[in-house]
Amino acid sequence: MKLFKLKAISLLSVAMALAGCGDEVPSSTENPDTGNPTPPTTEIVPQPIPAKFPQAKNGDAILGNPEYQAVSYGAWRSTARENGINVPSVAEQKEDMKILSSLGIKMLRTYNTQGFTGVDGRTEAQNLLDAITQLKAEDPDFEMYVMLGVWIDAKGSYTDTVIHDENNPANYQEVAAAKELALQYPDIIKVIAVGNEAMVNWAPYHVTPDIILEHVSDLQTWKKADPKTSDLWITTSENYAVWAGEDNNGNNGNQIALKALINAVDYVSLHTYAHHDTKYNPSFAKEWQVPLEDQHLSKEDIIENAMDKVHQYTLTQIQAAQAFINRVNASKPIHIGETGWSTVSTDGFGLGGTQAADEYKQKLFHDNMRTFTDDFGASLFFFQAFDEPWKGDPANPNHSEKHFGLIDIDCNVKYVEWDKVETLNTLGLDRDCPNGTFNASYSGDLPSLLDDALTPPYEVDIAPPPEGTFVVLGETLFDGAMAYGWDNPITAWAGVNDDTGILTVVASPDMAATWGWGAGVGNPDQNLNLSDYNKVTFKVRGVNNAESTLAKFGFYIGFQTVTGGNHWIEFNSGNYTLTESWQTITVDIKDFSGNKQLSQVNSPFTVASIDGMFNAGLLTHSELEFKDISWVK
Repeated sequence: MKLFKLKAISLLSVAMALAGCGDEVPSSTENPDTGNPTPPTTEIVPQPIPAKFPQAKNGDAILGNPEYQAVSYGAWRSTARENGINVPSVAEQKEDMKILSSLGIKMLRTYNTQGFTGVDGRTEAQNLLDAITQLKAEDPDFEMYVMLGVWIDAKGSYTDTVIHDENNPANYQEVAAAKELALQYPDIIKVIAVGNEAMVNWAPYHVTPDIILEHVSDLQTWKKADPKTSDLWITTSENYAVWAGEDNNGNNGNQIALKALINAVDYVSLHTYAHHDTKYNPSFAKEWQVPLEDQHLSKEDIIENAMDKVHQYTLTQIQAAQAFINRVNASKPIHIGETGWSTVSTDGFGLGGTQAADEYKQKLFHDNMRTFTDDFGASLFFFQAFDEPWKGDPANPNHSEKHFGLIDIDCNVKYVEWDKVETLNTLGLDRDCPNGTFNASYSGDLPSLLDDALTPPYEVDIAPPPEGTFVVLGETLFDGAMAYGWDNPITAWAGVNDDTGILTVVASPDMAATWGWGAGVGNPDQNLNLSDYNKVTFKVRGVNNAESTLAKFGFYIGFQTVTGGNHWIEFNSGNYTLTESWQTITVDIKDFSGNKQLSQVNSPFTVASIDGMFNAGLLTHSELEFKDISWVK
């Protein structure tokens, strides 16, 4: 028996930085109740090296071995999962195994043993194991190992009468099938994972730890009866907060069961999702914002700084779990059962939300985590291999849950794996590819990808206004005001994000009238007397991404009065030039155009196209952002 020699881990810098401080129903990444991890009392310490472990055919340890990279795998290519109709076949999963093998993957994680069955009565899991068996027969050097998921949920799950401390009878069928498959495919199945985020209290199907303990204990006793399962490991996959002792369904009895469970498993399978915590954890959502001192940096530097914070945050969660686990049993290794990063979102993680989802951030997160886990001696089951369009909101094709894959449903290989595209095509691999070949997303053009990448939301600097200041927009608009596009139908869109205090104006040829476009802030029924004010000050920047081209056309900024009309300064064709970075503009009232009747201001801040610029064909879809708008005496 040969033990893979784990690399000497370089955890000193991590310790110094931190010291003192699926098959998803619902999605395994949705955590509406995540909080900050409790600061542990110890730093991350080296992994224990067990005496017995799951072995590859050459005797090497599989888990924690960088030569056996891991991924979470679901085979579904359809927008819905249906019994007897579209269960992934053996042939389809053979294609997938060849693809993943060419990416360097040698270990998969699945999520159930029963679930949906094809017309032949066989499940997705059975077809996968047959696919791997056939590939091994065709090529003796082919290797792919499986962490077999056993789906566990509470009695009455997905009904109005859930009983969280009782087993769903189907749980026993799941476990029985896992035993049968492990005996049938002992050279492939090396881990059985009982449950997927089945104990965390925000999962509607959650069970108490004693239920998971029952099945883990049963499997540990069962596996000793047959030499085929001598190197089989048993675990359960759970959110870091459970393993940190922070979420155990709330009573001491369950904490006792949780500690017994830590002693019963062969290792801890831990989940961590900083991606979703950019939205669901208020503290981290604030930390995720671009601080004032970084707002002058380039987009690349801003994103890389943000992803460094993500990495440290993730390590803090691992550290919190390790500290609790080690107080119970320091011999238990930790492997990352799930973590990942979505690349598309219109459900709160994309444009206008936390702006986390894109391929550039996915690669930074993936590479940081691979480096850490390889050095730490942990397997990283990155979530996930392929996009699965059945997940998330069925009415929203851009729901984040559908877009965690390394490869999308149309065979576009995402930035993480751009360097593997030539290999995939040289080997003649296919996955119902529309053009018969794999392609690098964005045609492999990094500048185009970066154009689509979004910075996190900017921290808003809202200082108390000086005495004698009329605040048009601080944290929110002044009382009674609204943001609006001119005309009906509107010629531009305007709105304020109350979380960031940012006014966004969207100008588009699709909305603009023949004369151009305009938007404002104010109230048609509320005229303001601003006769005593001498200046207008505001911050402005242009948004530059796939949806919005940085405005190069000229446009006006100013205000509107009842009898005097519009009063302007000009941008991009006058003394002011729009940039991607925030700039503060202060304008004397006398420098605005027109006969100003300041006793009758009905819109104290307006934006519009310059006459003739639209007709000259210079208008593109553009977004302008404003904040900290005030009139000053």
